[in-house]
Amino acid sequence: MMRHWKKKAATLAVVLTLFALMVPLSPAVSAASAGSADGWEWQNPLPQGNDLYGVWGSSASDVFAVGHLGTILHYDGSAWSGMTSGTTDGLYGVWGSSSSDVFAVGGGMEGTILHYDGSAWSAMSSGTTEFLDGVWGSSSSDVFAVGTTGTILHYDGSAWSAMSSGTTEFLNGVWGSSSSDVFAVGDKGAILHYDGSAWSGMTSGTTDELYGVWGSSSSDVFAVGEHGTTIFHYNGSAWSEMKIFTIASLGDVWGSSASDVFAVGGGMEGTILHYDGSAWSEMSSGTTAWLNSVWGSSASDIFAVGDGGAILHYDGSAWSGMNSSCTTETLLGVWGSSSSDVFAVGDGGTILHHDGSAWSPMSSGTTHYLYGVWGSSSSDVFAVGDDGTILHYDGSAWSGMTSGGYWDYSCVWGSSASDVFAVGERGDIFHYDGSSWSKMSSGTEWNLWGVWASSSSDVFVVGDGATILHYDGSSWSGMSSCTTQNVNGVWGSSSSDVFAVGDTGTILHYSGSEE
Repeated sequence: MMRHWKKKAATLAVVLTLFALMVPLSPAVSAASAGSADGWEWQNPLPQGNDLYGVWGSSASDVFAVGHLGTILHYDGSAWSGMTSGTTDGLYGVWGSSSSDVFAVGGGMEGTILHYDGSAWSAMSSGTTEFLDGVWGSSSSDVFAVGTTGTILHYDGSAWSAMSSGTTEFLNGVWGSSSSDVFAVGDKGAILHYDGSAWSGMTSGTTDELYGVWGSSSSDVFAVGEHGTTIFHYNGSAWSEMKIFTIASLGDVWGSSASDVFAVGGGMEGTILHYDGSAWSEMSSGTTAWLNSVWGSSASDIFAVGDGGAILHYDGSAWSGMNSSCTTETLLGVWGSSSSDVFAVGDGGTILHHDGSAWSPMSSGTTHYLYGVWGSSSSDVFAVGDDGTILHYDGSAWSGMTSGGYWDYSCVWGSSASDVFAVGERGDIFHYDGSSWSKMSSGTEWNLWGVWASSSSDVFVVGDGATILHYDGSSWSGMSSCTTQNVNGVWGSSSSDVFAVGDTGTILHYSGSEE
C-alpha cells in the first residue's frame, strides 16, 4: 500500500519562505551584537547567524534588518554591519519615519520596543507583557504596534498606550495608508480596521492565519498568510480571496501534445489542471475523489481514475463521471492502447477494462495492490504493484512475472515491448529486455513514483526528496529538480518537453537542457 498511503499522508502545507539578505556582511561586529544569550558568538561565518524577521529602509543606502536574540543589522549601501541593540529579545518587526527615527518591536518576557535616534538604539516603555510582531506608522508621532492576544499599541510622539482591538486573536502585521486608515491582520483570518477613532473587525473570508498586510492605497490592500497560497485583496469595500493556484498534491501527468497537458491530484477535492502551452488553469472535475492517474488516446478522449472507484472521462469540452459499477476500490493507474482498449488498476488486485462502451472487471490472479499499468499494444500490457508484483497481459489472460524484486513497484513505462522500466520503493529500478527482468543501479534510495521515456536512451524517473533521474542508455544520473518537494508523476511530448508534478502543487518543466 506504499503509493496509496503516501498520497494520503502527503502534506499540503507550504513552508513560508523569508527573504534572504544576500549582500555580504561586514566582519566589524561586536561580540555583544553578534553573540547569543549564553555567551557564544559567531566566528565563522561573520558577523552573525541569527534568523532575521523584519526589514525596512529609508533608502537603498539605509536599510535595517532585525531578528533573533536582539539582532539588528544596518546596510549603508556598501556593506552590512551589526548594531548594539541592548537586548537579547527576539525582534520581529521594524519601521521608521526616517533614518533617525526607527522603531523595532519584539518580545522576551515582555513587549519589547526599541527606538533608534540616528546614533543609538534605546528601549522604550511599552506598557505590555505581550509579544509584539508588527509595527507601522504614518509619521514619527503616529505609530502602531501589534502583537499577541489582540494587542494594539499606539505611539503619539511621547508615549505608547494600549488601544482596544476587540479581539484576543494574535495579530501579526499592521499597515495603513494614513493615520485614519490602518489595517491589522492575525490568526484565524482576523482583519481589523482603524478609521481614526476606533478599531473594528472586518470579514476576511478565511480562517487561515494571516501574517502580513500591505497596500498601495486605501482601496488596494493585500493580506497574506499560511499555506503559501493565502492571499486576500481589499478593494475599498470588501475582502476577497485571490486564487493563485493549487496546493493539492499532484500525482500524475499526461498530455496529447506540448500545448495540451493534464495533471491530476487531490486535497479536499479531485484536482485537475490543464496546460495550454502558455499557462496552467484549474478544471472542474465534478468529483471530490482524490485522483491518482491520467491517460488519454487524444485531446478529446482522456481518462482519470481515483479513490472509491472514481473514473472520469474528458471529451474535449468537459469532464464527466463514468459509472463503472465494477468496483469501489481505489484505482491508482490507467493506460490504454486506444479509446476502446483502456486498463485501470488498483487496490486488492483490481483490474478493469474499457472496450469503448463499458467497463468490466478482469481476473488478475492476485490480491496485491496494483499501482501502475502500461503496455506496448493491446496484447502486451504490464501492471506493477506491492511486494515486487509484476503482471503481464498477452491479450487473453493476466499472469505473474518473476522480477527478482521484493519492494513495492509504483509505476511502469517503456519505449517498446522489449524495453520496459519498473520503478518503486527504496530507489528500485528494474528493466525488462523482452525476456527477463534485471535490477539497475539507480544511485538513490528514495522512493520512486513515476517513469516516462521518449526512447530507450532517454528515460526520466521521479520520486521523493525532489528526486529526478535520467537514463542515457548506459547509466542513471541525478538531475537538478529546482524544488524540495516530492515528485510523483512525469510525462513528456518529447525529450526536450518534459513535465513533472508533485506535492503542494509542484509543477516542473524540462526543456532539454539543465542550463
